[in-house]
Amino acid sequence: MGELARGSPLKRRLAPPRPVRGVGDGAVEALLRVEIPRAADQLLAMQADVQAVTLSTMEQCAVVSALGRSDLICLMSREARDVGLLVVDIGLLTALVEVQTLGQVTSVPPKERVPTKTDAVVVSDMVDKWMADIARVADEVGLARDVPFSGFVREHGILDLRAVALTLDPGQYRSMRITIELGNEAKIGVLTFFVPAQGAGGGSEDASLGARLRPHLMEAEAAMDAILTRFEHPLQRVLGLKAGDVLPLDPNCLRRLQLEVCEDVPLAQGRLGQVNGFRAVRLTGSAEASAGRPPFFGASLMASAEGGASSTEESTTAVHQAVSGIEDLPELPDLPDSGELPELTELPDLSELPDLPELPDLPRS
Repeated sequence: MGELARGSPLKRRLAPPRPVRGVGDGAVEALLRVEIPRAADQLLAMQADVQAVTLSTMEQCAVVSALGRSDLICLMSREARDVGLLVVDIGLLTALVEVQTLGQVTSVPPKERVPTKTDAVVVSDMVDKWMADIARVADEVGLARDVPFSGFVREHGILDLRAVALTLDPGQYRSMRITIELGNEAKIGVLTFFVPAQGAGGGSEDASLGARLRPHLMEAEAAMDAILTRFEHPLQRVLGLKAGDVLPLDPNCLRRLQLEVCEDVPLAQGRLGQVNGFRAVRLTGSAEASAGRPPFFGASLMASAEGGASSTEESTTAVHQAVSGIEDLPELPDLPDSGELPELTELPDLSELPDLPELPDLPRS
């Protein structure tokens, strides 16, 4: 009787509208509409109908923003290289818990709560079977590249929102959002997968490592110094500097300012000015364009190495020429024979020292 009430025409009319289908229509959605209900019926004897499949691509920050505190978030990995997320919303989580504890999916609205590790254990069998069956069938029919989570394996444990932001690498992610109707319209749940977009290319391990490190390096902060001028003073005058002393500067240094990074490495040339009342630097050219300036980064090292090699060869040639011009010195005569030295006589015994008198007592203070 309860099953008839939940499936009555009146209840279907009063139920909220079904989610609008996204761009997932096609062979992949047809595969999901068959495999998800089949696996749910085989494992839990639960009715599960796919209502919509949405495929999209988003940035890492958008992935983190799309998650909520009531979502069950699990980590996925592929070949210990690509890292993704499996997200079970509170509706799907509640339905899977109810069907395994009560034997049915109730129409009671799910309560917002923070998922626990026990929840992950309860839903793990169903989620793992969905992933394995879908990936297997997709590989058989040639749709493995169209299923984002193909080849991924769910890791044990769950993640909180803070851990997600620290775990995911910067970059774009492919998203597959599957909306499922559970227990004869008793509940609506959502299963979402997020995987790296570049992982689908199948590049080499070294290329993947470089691609993963590059976004982190590009977000690193680089300190820059705007140098007006450099000058020298006698040490005696430097030691005598005090507050209020004036050091004269060349006025032209305001138009020949140099921007440097990484300990005196020139980056660009500029001039000093102001914007909205604040001091500012307007870039006028690169460091390589200025005469007498060393090139930027590696080029300066190569130039100094080449210059050092040529100067070393010239110095070696000059030394050989100077040595070849010196005349040979005459041979020195041998030293005369010193003969045999006399034997040393024995030293006489020393007399015994007399006894010293006793020292007087110190006067009392």
